[in-house]
Amino acid sequence: MPSSDTRTFALPVDSENKATEMKIFSVAQPHMRAFHLSWLSFCTCVISTFAAAPLVPIIRDNLNLTRSDISNAGIASVSGSILSRLVMGVLCDLIGPRYGCAVINLLTAPVVFSFSLVADAGGYVAVRFMIGFSLATFVSCQYWTSVMFNGKIIGVVNGLSAGWGDLGGGVTQLLMPVLFHFINQMLKTTAFTAWRIAFFVPGWFHLIVGALVLVYGQDLPDGNFAEIRKDGQTSKDKFSKVYGNAVRNYRTWVFVLIYGYSMGLQLCLNNVISEYFYDRPSQFSTLSNIVNDVPQWGSMFLPATKNEKYNEEYYYSMEYSEEEREMGLHVGSMKFAENSRAERGRRLVAAISETPSNTTSQLQV
Repeated sequence: MPSSDTRTFALPVDSENKATEMKIFSVAQPHMRAFHLSWLSFCTCVISTFAAAPLVPIIRDNLNLTRSDISNAGIASVSGSILSRLVMGVLCDLIGPRYGCAVINLLTAPVVFSFSLVADAGGYVAVRFMIGFSLATFVSCQYWTSVMFNGKIIGVVNGLSAGWGDLGGGVTQLLMPVLFHFINQMLKTTAFTAWRIAFFVPGWFHLIVGALVLVYGQDLPDGNFAEIRKDGQTSKDKFSKVYGNAVRNYRTWVFVLIYGYSMGLQLCLNNVISEYFYDRPSQFSTLSNIVNDVPQWGSMFLPATKNEKYNEEYYYSMEYSEEEREMGLHVGSMKFAENSRAERGRRLVAAISETPSNTTSQLQV
């Protein structure tokens, strides 16, 4: 393997060979290819995890599911990812994100295929629980992009990879009803057969994406974990040590709470909102799924407002009433506004220099 000082990359890199720029339409090895493989893998797993949700009105009639069965299955699909994400984090540290990402896709593929064989409520809950393991690809997705891109752009890169991967929650709400109607009407099958056949599509997604990650992916800018370890460039830690350090770190549990109360809400909505709209009068399955998709798709393409009124000072001053602002009680919070300027994106760099530093106390809203 060539030394780091002789390697050339399609993107400009820093001293650690992490990319300092990203070209969204590029699939150049290793940086942009890892980016696209990571989000595509996560998106595939989100699609399969919530593939049953938009078809619940049909599945419940076929399997005689009660409302309790449906709720338990929704909880199971999310619960399956709790342990698997912890394990995935350790696997990424020990064997690299490439193997971790590929293995979870390939191992859960048979479970997705087995959905076509489910015959009762117990099987339905069990299969959804096991498919939920695949959501651990979120960890490998974020880990992979973090080791490929420089800290100056990693926020944008991680936001795009996680956002596009999470887009699978919207894709599956459209994809599965379309597949069901196509199989049911075009292939002249019964409704109870059509929904079972539809699950072969996300199953094949798992196999294809898993193979792509293994064949075309690369763990680090300088090579794969196994190759670099042969050269003694990485440390070898035991599973128990890596896992123990993560569990004992209080920051881990802080982020657990933050993530649970934000992303956790979305996962719950993905499981129930389609059935809710379907059961409302004058609604039908496809329309309910389109309505469900609007937040998922819209967040990808609608940026923050460009109105200069809504800046840091405006945000922090709105925590106070008009009377409190007239008394000057908001002035202390303006320090937070000044500190927040350093976190602005490149689109607003010009605005930073144009805004006088002595105008914060004179802000009127």
